[in-house]
Amino acid sequence: MKLIYLATRKPGFSADDFTRRWRMHGAVAMSTPFWRHALCYVQAEVARPVTLAGASGAYDGVAYLTLKASAITAPRTAEDEASSQTLLEDEKHTFAGPIPQVSLWVEEEPIKPGEPGGMTAFLFFHDAAKARRTAEGLRHEARLNRVTLNTKGAAGHFPSTLPFEAVVEISAFSPEILAKVAQEMLGAADLAVVTRECVLWDRRAASPTADPA
Repeated sequence: MKLIYLATRKPGFSADDFTRRWRMHGAVAMSTPFWRHALCYVQAEVARPVTLAGASGAYDGVAYLTLKASAITAPRTAEDEASSQTLLEDEKHTFAGPIPQVSLWVEEEPIKPGEPGGMTAFLFFHDAAKARRTAEGLRHEARLNRVTLNTKGAAGHFPSTLPFEAVVEISAFSPEILAKVAQEMLGAADLAVVTRECVLWDRRAASPTADPA
């Protein structure tokens, strides 16, 4: 399972101030006992200025956290509950509102497999079939380093709150390549956010054969 959320900075922060505070928030998250379930964690700040037609400037970033199956199936412990409270408290010092109110739990499907990082357009769709067609249309695009289709899924005690059914990630190594390939796709999405990814945690690359549970 995978969590995707839209980040909006706390009022009073500049874009640079927010990025620094967001990294601190990430460090808090990675220090909690719940992090035993984490596989990959990426914070992607919005690329500014927003120059691609169709790209939204309403948000400051997108984050995604990929988890082992144990995060969903294991009983919630007292330490997990305490971790949640710690994160919620830190969110008050980082974001305009609580992350659970701007989150989406999805199932990840690599269409064009690749490592996280680089320039990434996150395309949010109300129509999951339209999202799949968009992602499949880029399966053999050699200029991209990653295309991922994320479709809304059930995550037990972790509710989704964003009103979308799917998210397509289109990633390239440079903004110029992303602009050439993804410009038309941005107009097809219900929300498009263009970002620069910062990989804070990636156990999948370090131990690809590890037990996913």
